[in-house]
Amino acid sequence: MRPVGTILRCLAIVATATLALALAGCNQFEPRDKRFYYRALWNFSLREDLAELDSEFNGVDFGHSNLYENLLLTGGQDVSAIEDRARKETLAFIATKPRLNPNEEAIAPTYMKLAWRAQNTFDEAHALHRATYDIAVSDEPDKDRAIRNVLAYYKESAYAITSKQLDHHRLDSFPYSKAFRQRFPLFNATIWSYHYLQVAVYDPLLAARDLAAKTHAVRPILATYRRYLDQPPVEWTFMPLTAELSPQFAARYPEVAHIFDNLHMLHDNISDILTSERLPTWEAKRAEIYRVVNTYYLATADGTNPMIVQLDGEHHH
Repeated sequence: MRPVGTILRCLAIVATATLALALAGCNQFEPRDKRFYYRALWNFSLREDLAELDSEFNGVDFGHSNLYENLLLTGGQDVSAIEDRARKETLAFIATKPRLNPNEEAIAPTYMKLAWRAQNTFDEAHALHRATYDIAVSDEPDKDRAIRNVLAYYKESAYAITSKQLDHHRLDSFPYSKAFRQRFPLFNATIWSYHYLQVAVYDPLLAARDLAAKTHAVRPILATYRRYLDQPPVEWTFMPLTAELSPQFAARYPEVAHIFDNLHMLHDNISDILTSERLPTWEAKRAEIYRVVNTYYLATADGTNPMIVQLDGEHHH
């Protein structure tokens, strides 16, 4: 039998080693400081009154997460896994017309562990998307005030994307840029089709007088979107922009429009990072995702962000 002192020393060594390992791993753990959505009487108006459109947005949520998980697990190299299997999984989910938005962490657990802060940046902006749809569909009499309130709430978040106009073509010119669309043109066109739907509905929703008119107004857009899912617009050379598809919304709420365009550009950047062989390890991909998010996208970087378009009258698109 070992002396008590020896046993205690062994236990101390084990405890010290365990603590050292835990501390070494802390850099890979991130606090899940997720905020609750902005609460108002118009919450869930889209889901309750225009479920046909709401279900399509639920499909969009699945598509982004399913793509990132599959890109990460396949190293962004397996064309069949992405263009055939993952894309068809997404289309099958969309076809179910999901009543609720899916749990993205269950869809993409590996990606969420890799870059949770980047995902929460998406989640905060997606919540702003949902809030603006709810306001547009609801009978809220002062929509301008409601959108100002949700924008102010959004800007309070540490994860808020800048509301400044960013130079998207420069953000699409990193060494790894365009890797995703070049290797996976079908899924890229599907992603851009989602973004078409997300911004094209704003002008018709806000212009329509009542719910019946709003339902009628979005039907042609839904038909176009569904045609894009069947026949992806691979001929497109750049993502859809809010001002191009909903110019009145973009003029009325320019900060919100910039946030949405910047959000969609960030989606493209991360798709490229997860695809590119220039970033061969998960650690390298994670580091580049956070470098891009922290330097070019978060509002906290507005003072030093070189991608902000200066108000000199020049149009960068």
